[in-house]
Amino acid sequence: MYHKIRSWHRYAGLIASLFLVIIASTGFMLANKSRFDWMRPPAREGEAVQSLAEIISIEQAVQAAIDLNTPHIRSAKDLDRVDYRPSKNIFKVISKTGYLEVQVDGRTGTVLSQSFRMDQLTEDIHDFSFFSEVMHNYWLPVIALLLFVLSCSGVLIFFTPVARRWRYKRKQGSMRPPDSE
Repeated sequence: MYHKIRSWHRYAGLIASLFLVIIASTGFMLANKSRFDWMRPPAREGEAVQSLAEIISIEQAVQAAIDLNTPHIRSAKDLDRVDYRPSKNIFKVISKTGYLEVQVDGRTGTVLSQSFRMDQLTEDIHDFSFFSEVMHNYWLPVIALLLFVLSCSGVLIFFTPVARRWRYKRKQGSMRPPDSE
């Protein structure tokens, strides 16, 4: 049985390692995304406001992004989300497709920047939704289960020889003749 577990563990580990390379590399990039400007566009500074009444509406921020006439933001249906950053006084308008982020000044409604969000792409690769919904919804849990089984079988493979040596030494110790004085 021990040899079957080792054989299964070897091949399952080879298959899982292909997915682990993707998960580990994208996980590293996501953990450090705030350190790299190429991963997530830096937030620009909008004009300062004295009161909340000076801040434009979400509708105006979205319209400013739509007015750019990019292929990824043509209407409100194309949006994934709109974030407001009070410390910078900007709206971040983010598209559903194309990983586009448009930063709009919270006071004037002018577009401050338009850039590609590598962190969103990396997150989609990390959770396999980039490849397909089937990969994300079904294969990702299978891979998680596979990694759990690999961990358990790895512990078993590691400790089986240790337990055998311990039993052998204990057995050898009980077989020795008693010390004579």
